[in-house]
Amino acid sequence: MSKTKSRSRPTWLLPAILVGIAAVVVAIIAVISGGRSTPFVPQVSGAPRAEFDQTSIDHGGVRFERAVESIFRVRNVGDQDLVILGEPRVELMQGC
Repeated sequence: MSKTKSRSRPTWLLPAILVGIAAVVVAIIAVISGGRSTPFVPQVSGAPRAEFDQTSIDHGGVRFERAVESIFRVRNVGDQDLVILGEPRVELMQGC
């Protein structure tokens, strides 16, 4: 009667294979979905052009010397680099 040694698989082998398969699936999904973004189509050609999400904000009645904050989002819709030099000009309008 001959004795045979039974080989047992390492306990880490199956989880390592599953993690590897999951990483490959995630990479494939990322590559496929990354190519679906719509390309930028400029509205203006040959120059930069700034587009603002809003041109005025009404804060209502604000007490004197109370700080308020306004956020404007600026987007370049031209096909050239948009460069903003210095502080933007802001006009404050007061009512009675």
